[in-house]
Amino acid sequence: MLAPEQGGQIPAIALTAYAGETNQQQVIAAGFQKHISKPIEPDVLVQAIAQLVRPT
Repeated sequence: MLAPEQGGQIPAIALTAYAGETNQQQVIAAGFQKHISKPIEPDVLVQAIAQLVRPT
């Protein structure tokens, strides 16, 4: 995981054409918080972004 000064605390969604479980595990292991495969409806993307930026 990156240090905060290197962007380690920035939430990120991987938007890819690959939909397999292995692909999802790879992007999560790479540091993304969420994996979404294309094609995606705009409202689904907006909802995913809102979930990541919502304070806990």
